[in-house]
Order: sequence, then C-alpha cells, then structure tokens
Amino acid sequence: MAYALIPAAGRAARFQSGEGGSSGNKVYSPLAGKPVLRWTVEAFARHPEIEGIVVICGPEEAAACRAALTGTEKLLAIVPGGRTRQESVAMGLFALGGGPDDLVMVHDGARPLVSDEVITRCLKAARSLGNSVAALPVTDTLKAADDTQIVTRTVDREGLWAVQTPQVFRVATLYEAHTSARDRGWTGTDEASLVEMFTDEAVHLALGDPENFKITRPEDLRLAEALLLPRSEAVPMLPRIGFGYDIHPLIAGRRLFLGGVEIPSDRGLDGHSDADVLLHALCDALLGAAGLPDIGNLFPNTDAAYKNISSLSLLRDVFGHLTKLGYAVGNVDITLIAEAPKIAPHVLQMRTIIADALGVTPSQVGIKATTNEGLGALGRGEGIAAHAVALIARSSELSPEIC
Repeated sequence: MAYALIPAAGRAARFQSGEGGSSGNKVYSPLAGKPVLRWTVEAFARHPEIEGIVVICGPEEAAACRAALTGTEKLLAIVPGGRTRQESVAMGLFALGGGPDDLVMVHDGARPLVSDEVITRCLKAARSLGNSVAALPVTDTLKAADDTQIVTRTVDREGLWAVQTPQVFRVATLYEAHTSARDRGWTGTDEASLVEMFTDEAVHLALGDPENFKITRPEDLRLAEALLLPRSEAVPMLPRIGFGYDIHPLIAGRRLFLGGVEIPSDRGLDGHSDADVLLHALCDALLGAAGLPDIGNLFPNTDAAYKNISSLSLLRDVFGHLTKLGYAVGNVDITLIAEAPKIAPHVLQMRTIIADALGVTPSQVGIKATTNEGLGALGRGEGIAAHAVALIARSSELSPEIC
C-alpha cells in the first residue's frame, strides 16, 4: 500500500500576502477558488495508488485545516505538528502507522501542482529501485558567493539535481531515519537527507516537473493560478492578446538602448535597468497575455540584482515563464514614440534580436516609430514611450494562419 504524508505546519517569512486566513499560513491562501492545501491533498486523493492521506498542521491551525479539507476523500487524519518540519513529519509518520513495507510519500503542502505523472514515477521508482525523490537536473549556471554577494567561483552543475517532493520511502526506513535523527539531535534538510545519514539504503531520483514548484512568495500564487486554470475544461483555450506600455525620461550620462540595440545618442533613458522602453512594453504585453504579474512585480526596481541589467535578459526570462505555461508567441507589434533619434536604420537588427529571444522569426515582430508632433513632454524630447501588443497561444494551437 502507499500513503501520502503532507506537512503543512510551516511559516514562511518571504510570504507576506496577507491572504493566508486567520493563521497567516500560506497553505490556506486562496488559489483558483480553493485553498492551496486543498489542491495539494486532492492531487493525492485522486491518484488510484494512494490508499490514505495524513496532513500535519500547526498546533493552532486544526480548525483552519479541517475547514480547508472538508469533504476531501482518503483523508485519514489531521495531526498537530511540532516546532520544525522534521518534528512534524515524524508526528505524522507515527500517527500513520502502516506496515513496514508500505510506502509513504512525503509531499510539501505548498506544492499544489504535483501531477499524477510525478506521483506515479516516484512510486514506480520506489517499488523497483528503493526509496525515491522527485528531482530535476540543474540547468542554470551556479555561482558560489561570499557574504557580500561577490562571486567566489562557478560551481560545476554536472551531476547536480534540484530536489522536489514527493519523496517516497518504506515506512520502516523512514521510521528508522527519523528515530535515529531524533535520538542524536540531528536536523536534516529533507527526508532524503535523514535516510542518507542514518540508513544503509540508497535514495534514487525520479524525474520531477518544473510546474511542481513550492509556493514561496505571493507572486507564486498568480503563476500557480495561471497554470491551474487551463486545466479546467470550462476554460476555452483560445489565443490570448496582451497590451503593454512604458515610458522613461531621457537624461545625460546614460547609454541609450532600444529593442536590445545600443543607439548612438548624447542622452539615454533613466531607469533601474538599462531602461529599454521598447522591450519593457513588450514584456508587459507578453505577461498580460498570459495573465501573469507585470515586470514591476517580477523584476522590482528595489532589487539590486536588476540594477543596470540588460532588458534582453528580462525578455528572455519572461519568455521562459510563458514556455513553462505551455505558450508560444504568435506575433508582437511595437510602436515607439520619440522625437529622436531615428530608429529606422536599427529596426531590422531589433526585429532579429527580439525574434531570437522569443523563438520566432523576424516576420513575426513588428516595430514602428512615430513622433508626438511636438506635443507634451514626449514632443519636447524629454523622454521616449512605447506601446506593444502580443498574441500568444498554446504551442499546439499555433497554426500558420495564426502566426
């Protein structure tokens, strides 16, 4: 038999939405019409191989937890947790019982997008190989830094995996690991670390899913909702259109970037990043089409990481969010409003750069420029503005006619 053990008693200092109910716990935050925790529990309840579910809540959250999970199938117990996640999981494990060779899946309550496929892969790996954890190979370049955030070295990512949940173990194995850790006063980062430290059993990796992310910040709720809503059959998956607008003042002593191209000028646009107004408007159009937060939320000007960053990097990041949601770009159209400089000599390069960042052809990128006919601040040459429109659709739905 296989059971699910879902710890949901944690607190997260980075989560400050104010939407977590009376307890403030993020797992009770509303997500597409349900609490986060209910989405998580229902993912396991509907899986045919899961016999029962135990949820561990904060000692003062029993009423909120019961309310969030009323009517949930396969729910065996709601157990008050301890001071730490490790203590909470141990309490849930002891309450679960089960036979020594039964499997127990430990899964974070704040990972509501776990799929049937990930659950099945983890169970299959545990049954055939032994203990298993969901994980993804690390694809980003890794940097080690000191306390002042100065890079000290580049870390070789070969063989590195980012671990998720669920993590699956034999009941006897996890019981032994938790008991040994408690007796020796040792705290691990997850269940797998306890099994690695206190048993002779190997931990195997099962392929996870990028969508199986943990709700950590308020903006994660918006991304999770954008992923969950298309799964509803009631939502027609039509092409989506987004609009973006941005404006920045021109100042002396700054380089001028437009459409990813540096343009000769005695003034540049003022901003926290490179202030590429054309790309900023395009980013907001793409994000708006996908129902995601705007660039001010994703890349706040209070974050030093984005100081003077190339807006092309932001555009690629935005496109990465779209691809995770299964969207591709149909076409984009951008209008620049400026008295100067002339951008006609640079338009082809801009279109090529943007097309490359979005995985489309230059023919799918429109760029135009106009003046403000001498009217207002833009007409006086005090700044530059841009409007952008973007069409996106599910990758499988884009046809030559749409493109």
